[in-house]
Amino acid sequence: MQDARAREMLVGIMMLAAGTIYLYLTTGVPRRGTIDAAFIPYVLAFAMVALGLAQTFVAWRRTATDVAVEQDVDDETPTQGKPNYATVVKTLLLFAGFTVLIRPLGFPVAAAIYLFLQFIVLTPADRKPNYLFYLVLAPVCAAVIFVSFRYGFDLILPAGPLTRYLP
Repeated sequence: MQDARAREMLVGIMMLAAGTIYLYLTTGVPRRGTIDAAFIPYVLAFAMVALGLAQTFVAWRRTATDVAVEQDVDDETPTQGKPNYATVVKTLLLFAGFTVLIRPLGFPVAAAIYLFLQFIVLTPADRKPNYLFYLVLAPVCAAVIFVSFRYGFDLILPAGPLTRYLP
C-alpha cells in the first residue's frame, strides 16, 4: 500500500527536478522583451515545477487507507490492455519526416502534412478517420502556429516556397 504512495511521490519529485533543470536551462535563452523566444520555455518550466509540487504534495498527504481504497477500486476495473508501440513508432517516423521536410517545404506545408497524418495515426482503432475534417483542420492549425510564432513571438520559422508571398 505504501509502495503506491512512494511511487507517486517519486513521480512528483522527478517532475519537480525535471522542471527545475528545465527552468535553469531556460535562463540561458536570450531575452528581447516580454514575449520572445524564452516565453514558452518559461511557461513550460513553471508548469512542470507546479505540477511536480502538486503531485508531491498530494502523494505526501495521502494516507495508507486512501491508497488501499484506490487499489481495491483498481482491482475491480478492467485493464486497458497492452501499450500500442506501433503508434509510437509511427509518430516517431512522422516526426522524422516532418524534420526532413521543414527546410524544403517550409513550416506551414510540412506541419500541415505532419498534422494530417498524425491525426490519422492517433484516431482510435474503433473509429473511422474523418479525412475531410483532418484535411481542413491540419492546414488551419499549421497556419495559426506559423502566424503566432512568426508575427506574435517574432520567431522566424522557415516558410519555404511561401517566403515570397509573406510580408
